[in-house]
Amino acid sequence: MTDQGSGEPGAMTATPKKPTRLGRWFKSGGVMRRTFSNAGRLLSGKAVAGLLGLSCVALAARALGPEQFGALILIHTYVLVVSGIVKFRSWQAVIRYGAECLGAERRGDFQKLIKFTTLLDVGSSVLGAVAAVLLAPLVGGWFGWDAETSRLAASYGWLILFMVEATPTGVLRLFDRFNLLAVQSTIAPFLRLLGAVAAYLAGAGLAEFLAVWFIAAATGRLVLLVMGWSELRRQNMTAGLGRGFGQLTTPHEGLWKFVWFTNFNASLGLMLGNVTTLVVGATLGATDAGLFKIAREFSSVLGKPAQLLTQAIYPDLTRLWSDGDRKAAGKLILRSGLVAGAGAFAVLALIVLVGEQLLSLVVGEAFIGAYGIMVLLVSAKVISVFGFPLTPAMYAMGRPGLLLRINVVLTLLYLPLLVGLLEVMGRTGAGAATLVWAFFTFAVTALTVARLLGRRPKPVTA
Repeated sequence: MTDQGSGEPGAMTATPKKPTRLGRWFKSGGVMRRTFSNAGRLLSGKAVAGLLGLSCVALAARALGPEQFGALILIHTYVLVVSGIVKFRSWQAVIRYGAECLGAERRGDFQKLIKFTTLLDVGSSVLGAVAAVLLAPLVGGWFGWDAETSRLAASYGWLILFMVEATPTGVLRLFDRFNLLAVQSTIAPFLRLLGAVAAYLAGAGLAEFLAVWFIAAATGRLVLLVMGWSELRRQNMTAGLGRGFGQLTTPHEGLWKFVWFTNFNASLGLMLGNVTTLVVGATLGATDAGLFKIAREFSSVLGKPAQLLTQAIYPDLTRLWSDGDRKAAGKLILRSGLVAGAGAFAVLALIVLVGEQLLSLVVGEAFIGAYGIMVLLVSAKVISVFGFPLTPAMYAMGRPGLLLRINVVLTLLYLPLLVGLLEVMGRTGAGAATLVWAFFTFAVTALTVARLLGRRPKPVTA
Protein backbone atom coordinates (compact mmCIF):
# COMPACT_ATOMS: atom_id res chain seq x y z
CA MET A 1 0.00 0.00 0.00
CA THR A 2 1.41 3.34 -0.94
CA ASP A 3 1.49 6.30 1.42
CA GLN A 4 -1.26 8.84 1.26
CA GLY A 5 -0.30 11.81 -0.80
CA SER A 6 2.62 10.00 -2.47
CA GLY A 7 1.44 11.13 -5.87
CA GLU A 8 1.84 7.61 -7.37
CA PRO A 9 -0.92 6.05 -9.45
CA GLY A 10 -3.29 4.10 -7.28
CA ALA A 11 -2.22 5.90 -4.15
CA MET A 12 -4.86 6.17 -1.48
CA THR A 13 -6.53 9.58 -1.65
CA ALA A 14 -7.04 11.44 1.59
CA THR A 15 -10.63 11.90 2.64
CA PRO A 16 -11.44 15.61 2.85
CA LYS A 17 -11.74 16.69 6.45
CA LYS A 18 -15.29 17.46 7.40
CA PRO A 19 -15.58 21.09 8.46
CA THR A 20 -16.56 21.84 12.02
CA ARG A 21 -19.96 23.29 12.80
CA LEU A 22 -18.33 26.67 13.41
CA GLY A 23 -16.57 26.44 10.05
CA ARG A 24 -19.86 25.64 8.33
CA TRP A 25 -21.51 28.65 9.95
CA PHE A 26 -18.92 31.00 8.52
CA LYS A 27 -18.72 29.20 5.18
CA SER A 28 -22.47 29.12 4.60
CA GLY A 29 -23.32 32.48 6.10
CA GLY A 30 -21.92 35.34 4.10
CA VAL A 31 -23.75 37.76 6.36
CA MET A 32 -22.15 36.32 9.48
CA ARG A 33 -18.74 36.46 7.80
CA ARG A 34 -19.30 40.10 6.93
CA THR A 35 -20.50 40.93 10.45
CA PHE A 36 -17.40 39.51 12.11
CA SER A 37 -15.16 40.91 9.37
CA ASN A 38 -16.50 44.42 9.91
CA ALA A 39 -16.28 43.99 13.68
CA GLY A 40 -12.73 42.73 13.23
CA ARG A 41 -11.76 45.88 11.37
CA LEU A 42 -13.18 47.98 14.17
CA LEU A 43 -11.59 45.75 16.79
CA SER A 44 -8.17 46.14 15.23
CA GLY A 45 -8.43 49.83 16.01
CA LYS A 46 -10.22 49.41 19.32
CA ALA A 47 -7.66 46.88 20.54
CA VAL A 48 -4.94 49.46 20.04
CA ALA A 49 -7.20 52.15 21.50
CA GLY A 50 -7.95 49.95 24.51
CA LEU A 51 -4.29 49.38 25.27
CA LEU A 52 -3.54 53.09 24.86
CA GLY A 53 -6.52 54.00 27.03
CA LEU A 54 -5.56 51.56 29.77
CA SER A 55 -2.01 52.90 29.75
CA CYS A 56 -3.37 56.44 30.10
CA VAL A 57 -5.62 55.44 33.00
CA ALA A 58 -2.71 53.66 34.69
CA LEU A 59 -0.50 56.76 34.41
CA ALA A 60 -3.25 59.01 35.74
CA ALA A 61 -3.94 56.65 38.65
CA ARG A 62 -0.27 56.45 39.61
CA ALA A 63 0.27 60.21 39.23
CA LEU A 64 -2.83 61.42 41.07
CA GLY A 65 -3.45 58.73 43.67
CA PRO A 66 -6.85 57.17 44.50
CA GLU A 67 -8.63 60.35 45.67
CA GLN A 68 -7.56 62.76 42.90
CA PHE A 69 -7.92 60.02 40.29
CA GLY A 70 -11.45 59.47 41.56
CA ALA A 71 -12.18 63.18 41.08
CA LEU A 72 -10.85 62.99 37.51
CA ILE A 73 -13.12 60.04 36.79
CA LEU A 74 -16.17 61.69 38.35
CA ILE A 75 -15.71 64.88 36.30
CA HIS A 76 -15.21 62.94 33.07
CA THR A 77 -18.17 60.69 33.83
CA TYR A 78 -20.39 63.64 34.72
CA VAL A 79 -19.81 65.18 31.28
CA LEU A 80 -20.44 61.85 29.55
CA VAL A 81 -23.72 61.41 31.43
CA VAL A 82 -24.98 64.89 30.50
CA SER A 83 -23.98 64.29 26.90
CA GLY A 84 -25.56 60.84 26.89
CA ILE A 85 -28.88 62.13 28.20
CA VAL A 86 -29.16 65.16 25.92
CA LYS A 87 -27.64 63.93 22.66
CA PHE A 88 -29.47 61.80 20.10
CA ARG A 89 -28.04 58.54 18.70
CA SER A 90 -28.69 59.79 15.19
CA TRP A 91 -26.25 57.29 13.66
CA GLN A 92 -28.91 54.61 14.18
CA ALA A 93 -31.43 56.65 12.19
CA VAL A 94 -28.86 57.15 9.42
CA ILE A 95 -28.53 53.37 9.09
CA ARG A 96 -32.19 52.48 9.65
CA TYR A 97 -33.63 54.98 7.16
CA GLY A 98 -30.53 55.49 5.03
CA ALA A 99 -30.47 51.82 4.01
CA GLU A 100 -34.03 52.15 2.71
CA CYS A 101 -33.21 55.31 0.76
CA LEU A 102 -30.11 53.85 -0.86
CA GLY A 103 -31.89 50.61 -1.71
CA ALA A 104 -34.66 52.53 -3.49
CA GLU A 105 -32.21 55.07 -5.00
CA ARG A 106 -33.96 57.96 -3.24
CA ARG A 107 -30.97 60.32 -3.19
CA GLY A 108 -32.94 63.43 -2.24
CA ASP A 109 -34.61 61.68 0.69
CA PHE A 110 -31.23 60.46 1.90
CA GLN A 111 -29.89 64.01 1.85
CA LYS A 112 -32.90 65.21 3.85
CA LEU A 113 -32.14 62.50 6.41
CA ILE A 114 -28.51 63.64 6.70
CA LYS A 115 -29.56 67.27 7.17
CA PHE A 116 -32.07 66.28 9.84
CA THR A 117 -29.63 64.17 11.85
CA THR A 118 -26.90 66.81 11.54
CA LEU A 119 -29.22 69.44 12.99
CA LEU A 120 -30.01 67.05 15.84
CA ASP A 121 -26.29 66.55 16.50
CA VAL A 122 -25.47 70.26 16.58
CA GLY A 123 -28.51 71.36 18.56
CA SER A 124 -28.19 68.68 21.23
CA SER A 125 -24.44 69.33 21.59
CA VAL A 126 -24.99 73.03 22.28
CA LEU A 127 -27.77 72.24 24.76
CA GLY A 128 -25.65 69.59 26.48
CA ALA A 129 -22.61 71.85 26.83
CA VAL A 130 -24.62 74.68 28.37
CA ALA A 131 -26.34 72.27 30.76
CA ALA A 132 -23.04 70.70 31.85
CA VAL A 133 -21.49 74.10 32.59
CA LEU A 134 -24.47 75.46 34.50
CA LEU A 135 -25.09 72.31 36.55
CA ALA A 136 -21.47 71.75 37.58
CA PRO A 137 -21.68 73.71 40.88
CA LEU A 138 -24.82 71.81 41.89
CA VAL A 139 -23.26 68.45 41.07
CA GLY A 140 -20.11 69.49 42.90
CA GLY A 141 -22.14 69.83 46.08
CA TRP A 142 -23.32 66.23 45.78
CA PHE A 143 -19.76 64.94 45.46
CA GLY A 144 -18.20 67.28 48.00
CA TRP A 145 -16.03 69.10 45.46
CA ASP A 146 -14.34 72.34 46.43
CA ALA A 147 -14.81 75.49 44.32
CA GLU A 148 -11.75 74.79 42.16
CA THR A 149 -12.85 71.24 41.30
CA SER A 150 -16.34 72.48 40.41
CA ARG A 151 -14.77 75.12 38.16
CA LEU A 152 -12.71 72.44 36.42
CA ALA A 153 -15.85 70.35 35.89
CA ALA A 154 -17.65 73.33 34.34
CA SER A 155 -14.75 74.01 31.98
CA TYR A 156 -14.60 70.35 30.98
CA GLY A 157 -18.30 70.51 30.12
CA TRP A 158 -17.53 72.50 26.96
CA LEU A 159 -16.18 69.25 25.51
CA ILE A 160 -19.78 68.37 24.59
CA LEU A 161 -19.66 71.04 21.86
CA PHE A 162 -17.30 68.75 19.94
CA MET A 163 -19.55 65.69 20.26
CA VAL A 164 -21.22 66.11 16.87
CA GLU A 165 -19.96 62.87 15.37
CA ALA A 166 -23.12 60.73 15.34
CA THR A 167 -24.15 61.44 11.74
CA PRO A 168 -20.63 60.92 10.31
CA THR A 169 -20.42 57.68 12.29
CA GLY A 170 -23.68 56.46 10.78
CA VAL A 171 -22.50 57.40 7.29
CA LEU A 172 -19.26 55.45 7.63
CA ARG A 173 -21.08 52.38 8.97
CA LEU A 174 -23.76 52.57 6.29
CA PHE A 175 -21.15 52.58 3.52
CA ASP A 176 -19.05 49.84 5.19
CA ARG A 177 -16.08 52.14 5.90
CA PHE A 178 -15.19 50.29 9.08
CA ASN A 179 -11.51 50.62 8.17
CA LEU A 180 -11.74 54.39 8.65
CA LEU A 181 -13.56 53.95 11.94
CA ALA A 182 -10.78 51.63 13.12
CA VAL A 183 -8.14 54.26 12.35
CA GLN A 184 -10.15 57.07 13.93
CA SER A 185 -10.71 55.11 17.14
CA THR A 186 -6.97 55.22 17.91
CA ILE A 187 -6.50 58.98 17.55
CA ALA A 188 -7.94 60.22 20.85
CA PRO A 189 -6.34 57.45 22.99
CA PHE A 190 -2.96 58.04 21.31
CA LEU A 191 -3.07 61.78 21.95
CA ARG A 192 -4.32 61.18 25.49
CA LEU A 193 -1.44 58.82 26.19
CA LEU A 194 1.15 61.28 24.84
CA GLY A 195 -0.28 63.99 27.05
CA ALA A 196 -0.51 61.66 30.05
CA VAL A 197 3.16 60.69 29.72
CA ALA A 198 4.15 64.36 29.63
CA ALA A 199 1.89 65.17 32.58
CA TYR A 200 3.21 62.21 34.57
CA LEU A 201 6.84 63.15 33.99
CA ALA A 202 6.11 66.78 34.89
CA GLY A 203 4.35 65.80 38.12
CA ALA A 204 1.14 67.45 36.90
CA GLY A 205 -2.12 67.53 38.83
CA LEU A 206 -5.83 67.17 38.19
CA ALA A 207 -6.20 70.29 36.01
CA GLU A 208 -3.44 69.25 33.61
CA PHE A 209 -4.80 65.72 33.19
CA LEU A 210 -8.27 67.11 32.46
CA ALA A 211 -6.78 69.42 29.82
CA VAL A 212 -5.05 66.45 28.18
CA TRP A 213 -8.28 64.43 28.08
CA PHE A 214 -10.22 67.42 26.70
CA ILE A 215 -7.82 68.11 23.83
CA ALA A 216 -7.51 64.44 22.88
CA ALA A 217 -11.27 63.80 22.88
CA ALA A 218 -12.06 66.97 20.91
CA THR A 219 -9.43 66.19 18.28
CA GLY A 220 -10.63 62.62 17.81
CA ARG A 221 -14.21 63.73 17.25
CA LEU A 222 -13.23 66.44 14.78
CA VAL A 223 -11.29 63.88 12.74
CA LEU A 224 -14.36 61.62 12.65
CA LEU A 225 -16.44 64.57 11.47
CA VAL A 226 -14.06 65.16 8.56
CA MET A 227 -14.00 61.45 7.66
CA GLY A 228 -17.78 61.17 7.55
CA TRP A 229 -18.34 64.19 5.36
CA SER A 230 -15.48 63.18 3.08
CA GLU A 231 -17.21 59.83 2.57
CA LEU A 232 -20.44 61.60 1.65
CA ARG A 233 -18.50 63.58 -0.95
CA ARG A 234 -16.94 60.37 -2.27
CA GLN A 235 -20.42 58.88 -2.64
CA ASN A 236 -21.56 61.99 -4.57
CA MET A 237 -24.06 62.86 -1.86
CA THR A 238 -22.97 66.43 -1.06
CA ALA A 239 -24.11 68.23 -4.22
CA GLY A 240 -27.12 70.36 -3.29
CA LEU A 241 -26.99 69.22 0.32
CA GLY A 242 -27.00 72.78 1.64
CA ARG A 243 -30.16 73.82 -0.17
CA GLY A 244 -33.58 73.54 1.42
CA PHE A 245 -34.24 72.64 5.04
CA GLY A 246 -38.00 72.23 4.91
CA GLN A 247 -39.95 69.01 5.48
CA LEU A 248 -36.84 67.01 6.30
CA THR A 249 -38.74 64.23 8.08
CA THR A 250 -41.64 63.91 5.60
CA PRO A 251 -40.09 61.11 3.47
CA HIS A 252 -39.21 59.07 6.58
CA GLU A 253 -42.28 57.76 8.37
CA GLY A 254 -41.81 57.44 12.12
CA LEU A 255 -38.38 59.13 12.13
CA TRP A 256 -39.06 61.42 15.08
CA LYS A 257 -40.45 58.54 17.13
CA PHE A 258 -37.45 56.41 16.22
CA VAL A 259 -34.85 58.99 17.31
CA TRP A 260 -36.68 59.68 20.58
CA PHE A 261 -36.95 55.99 21.43
CA THR A 262 -33.31 55.30 20.57
CA ASN A 263 -32.25 58.30 22.67
CA PHE A 264 -34.28 57.12 25.67
CA ASN A 265 -32.96 53.58 25.31
CA ALA A 266 -29.35 54.75 25.14
CA SER A 267 -29.87 57.09 28.10
CA LEU A 268 -31.16 54.19 30.16
CA GLY A 269 -28.10 52.23 29.12
CA LEU A 270 -25.99 54.85 30.90
CA MET A 271 -27.33 53.53 34.20
CA LEU A 272 -25.19 50.44 33.92
CA GLY A 273 -21.92 52.30 33.57
CA ASN A 274 -21.56 56.04 33.91
CA VAL A 275 -24.48 56.71 36.24
CA THR A 276 -23.36 53.79 38.41
CA THR A 277 -19.97 55.47 38.72
CA LEU A 278 -21.63 58.69 39.87
CA VAL A 279 -23.84 56.83 42.37
CA VAL A 280 -20.79 55.05 43.79
CA GLY A 281 -19.01 58.40 44.09
CA ALA A 282 -21.96 60.11 45.76
CA THR A 283 -22.56 57.17 48.13
CA LEU A 284 -19.06 55.97 49.00
CA GLY A 285 -16.73 58.76 47.87
CA ALA A 286 -14.26 59.55 45.10
CA THR A 287 -11.80 56.80 46.05
CA ASP A 288 -14.36 54.03 45.59
CA ALA A 289 -15.53 55.67 42.37
CA GLY A 290 -11.95 55.49 41.13
CA LEU A 291 -11.72 51.79 42.03
CA PHE A 292 -14.99 51.13 40.23
CA LYS A 293 -13.64 52.94 37.16
CA ILE A 294 -10.50 50.79 37.19
CA ALA A 295 -12.66 47.65 37.31
CA ARG A 296 -14.82 48.98 34.46
CA GLU A 297 -11.74 49.74 32.40
CA PHE A 298 -10.59 46.13 32.64
CA SER A 299 -14.08 44.77 31.96
CA SER A 300 -14.17 46.87 28.79
CA VAL A 301 -11.83 44.26 27.32
CA LEU A 302 -15.12 42.49 26.62
CA GLY A 303 -17.48 45.44 26.50
CA LYS A 304 -15.82 47.23 23.60
CA PRO A 305 -15.71 44.21 21.27
CA ALA A 306 -19.37 43.54 22.08
CA GLN A 307 -20.22 47.14 21.23
CA LEU A 308 -18.33 46.84 17.95
CA LEU A 309 -20.14 43.62 17.07
CA THR A 310 -23.43 45.37 17.80
CA GLN A 311 -22.53 48.19 15.44
CA ALA A 312 -21.36 45.77 12.75
CA ILE A 313 -24.37 43.44 12.87
CA TYR A 314 -27.04 46.16 12.88
CA PRO A 315 -26.85 47.02 9.14
CA ASP A 316 -26.98 43.32 8.21
CA LEU A 317 -29.96 42.60 10.45
CA THR A 318 -31.72 45.65 9.03
CA ARG A 319 -31.23 44.38 5.48
CA LEU A 320 -32.39 40.84 6.33
CA TRP A 321 -35.49 42.08 8.13
CA SER A 322 -36.33 44.49 5.30
CA ASP A 323 -36.04 41.57 2.85
CA GLY A 324 -38.36 39.45 5.01
CA ASP A 325 -35.71 36.76 5.59
CA ARG A 326 -36.55 35.96 9.21
CA LYS A 327 -34.90 32.55 9.15
CA ALA A 328 -31.54 34.03 8.15
CA ALA A 329 -31.92 36.79 10.74
CA GLY A 330 -32.61 34.24 13.47
CA LYS A 331 -29.59 32.15 12.50
CA LEU A 332 -27.35 35.22 12.47
CA ILE A 333 -28.55 36.26 15.94
CA LEU A 334 -28.07 32.80 17.47
CA ARG A 335 -24.76 31.88 15.88
CA SER A 336 -23.03 35.21 16.31
CA GLY A 337 -24.08 35.34 19.97
CA LEU A 338 -22.72 31.85 20.66
CA VAL A 339 -19.40 32.50 18.92
CA ALA A 340 -18.82 35.82 20.68
CA GLY A 341 -19.97 34.49 24.06
CA ALA A 342 -17.59 31.54 23.96
CA GLY A 343 -14.65 33.88 23.47
CA ALA A 344 -15.86 36.12 26.30
CA PHE A 345 -16.05 33.19 28.71
CA ALA A 346 -12.38 32.41 28.08
CA VAL A 347 -11.48 35.98 29.02
CA LEU A 348 -13.45 35.65 32.28
CA ALA A 349 -11.44 32.56 33.23
CA LEU A 350 -8.21 34.49 32.65
CA ILE A 351 -9.38 37.43 34.77
CA VAL A 352 -10.32 35.13 37.66
CA LEU A 353 -6.89 33.49 37.59
CA VAL A 354 -4.56 36.48 37.21
CA GLY A 355 -6.75 39.53 37.88
CA GLU A 356 -5.04 40.62 41.10
CA GLN A 357 -1.58 40.34 39.59
CA LEU A 358 -2.78 42.30 36.57
CA LEU A 359 -4.11 45.13 38.73
CA SER A 360 -0.90 45.31 40.73
CA LEU A 361 1.23 45.40 37.59
CA VAL A 362 -0.81 47.97 35.67
CA VAL A 363 -2.16 50.46 38.22
CA GLY A 364 -0.31 49.58 41.43
CA GLU A 365 -1.00 48.01 44.82
CA ALA A 366 -3.28 50.90 45.84
CA PHE A 367 -5.93 49.65 43.40
CA ILE A 368 -5.94 45.92 44.26
CA GLY A 369 -9.31 46.53 45.95
CA ALA A 370 -10.89 46.69 42.50
CA TYR A 371 -10.42 42.93 41.95
CA GLY A 372 -13.76 41.76 43.36
CA ILE A 373 -15.73 44.33 41.38
CA MET A 374 -13.73 43.50 38.27
CA VAL A 375 -14.65 39.79 38.38
CA LEU A 376 -18.34 40.63 38.78
CA LEU A 377 -18.29 43.22 35.99
CA VAL A 378 -16.50 40.86 33.61
CA SER A 379 -19.07 38.15 34.44
CA ALA A 380 -21.83 40.61 33.56
CA LYS A 381 -20.07 41.44 30.30
CA VAL A 382 -19.93 37.74 29.39
CA ILE A 383 -23.72 37.57 29.62
CA SER A 384 -24.04 40.75 27.59
CA VAL A 385 -21.70 39.42 24.90
CA PHE A 386 -23.82 36.29 24.50
CA GLY A 387 -26.79 38.58 23.93
CA PHE A 388 -25.11 41.29 21.87
CA PRO A 389 -27.30 40.73 18.73
CA LEU A 390 -30.58 41.18 20.63
CA THR A 391 -30.74 44.97 20.89
CA PRO A 392 -29.80 45.66 17.23
CA ALA A 393 -32.28 42.94 16.25
CA MET A 394 -35.13 44.82 17.94
CA TYR A 395 -34.09 48.06 16.24
CA ALA A 396 -33.92 46.26 12.90
CA MET A 397 -37.42 44.89 13.51
CA GLY A 398 -38.67 48.42 14.06
CA ARG A 399 -39.46 47.81 17.75
CA PRO A 400 -37.49 50.48 19.65
CA GLY A 401 -40.60 51.30 21.67
CA LEU A 402 -40.88 47.77 23.02
CA LEU A 403 -37.17 47.75 23.82
CA LEU A 404 -37.61 51.05 25.65
CA ARG A 405 -40.40 49.63 27.82
CA ILE A 406 -38.22 46.65 28.73
CA ASN A 407 -35.30 48.89 29.64
CA VAL A 408 -37.45 51.27 31.68
CA VAL A 409 -38.77 48.44 33.84
CA LEU A 410 -35.34 46.87 34.33
CA THR A 411 -33.73 50.22 35.11
CA LEU A 412 -36.38 51.05 37.70
CA LEU A 413 -35.52 47.75 39.36
CA TYR A 414 -31.76 48.25 38.97
CA LEU A 415 -31.41 51.61 40.70
CA PRO A 416 -32.85 50.62 44.11
CA LEU A 417 -30.96 47.32 43.87
CA LEU A 418 -27.72 49.24 43.28
CA VAL A 419 -28.23 51.57 46.23
CA GLY A 420 -29.25 48.70 48.51
CA LEU A 421 -26.28 46.52 47.61
CA LEU A 422 -23.86 49.45 48.00
CA GLU A 423 -25.14 49.89 51.55
CA VAL A 424 -24.79 46.18 52.34
CA MET A 425 -21.70 45.15 50.35
CA GLY A 426 -19.83 48.41 49.82
CA ARG A 427 -18.23 48.98 46.42
CA THR A 428 -18.59 45.27 45.53
CA GLY A 429 -22.35 45.85 45.55
CA ALA A 430 -22.02 47.83 42.32
CA GLY A 431 -20.59 44.77 40.59
CA ALA A 432 -23.26 42.48 42.03
CA ALA A 433 -26.08 44.80 40.91
CA THR A 434 -24.60 44.98 37.42
CA LEU A 435 -24.44 41.18 37.19
CA VAL A 436 -28.09 40.79 38.20
CA TRP A 437 -29.12 43.51 35.71
CA ALA A 438 -27.19 41.83 32.88
CA PHE A 439 -28.83 38.45 33.52
CA PHE A 440 -32.40 39.73 33.54
CA THR A 441 -31.77 42.01 30.56
CA PHE A 442 -30.49 39.06 28.54
CA ALA A 443 -33.34 36.76 29.58
CA VAL A 444 -36.18 39.20 28.90
CA THR A 445 -34.75 40.52 25.63
CA ALA A 446 -33.97 37.03 24.31
CA LEU A 447 -37.52 35.84 24.97
CA THR A 448 -38.91 38.96 23.29
CA VAL A 449 -36.77 38.58 20.16
CA ALA A 450 -37.67 34.88 19.90
CA ARG A 451 -41.36 35.78 20.09
CA LEU A 452 -41.01 38.46 17.39
CA LEU A 453 -39.11 36.12 15.09
CA GLY A 454 -41.87 33.54 15.44
CA ARG A 455 -44.63 35.92 14.37
CA ARG A 456 -45.97 36.06 10.88
CA PRO A 457 -44.64 39.07 8.93
CA LYS A 458 -46.78 42.15 9.31
CA PRO A 459 -46.25 45.91 9.45
CA VAL A 460 -44.70 46.92 12.73
CA THR A 461 -44.87 50.12 14.71
CA ALA A 462 -42.68 51.48 17.43
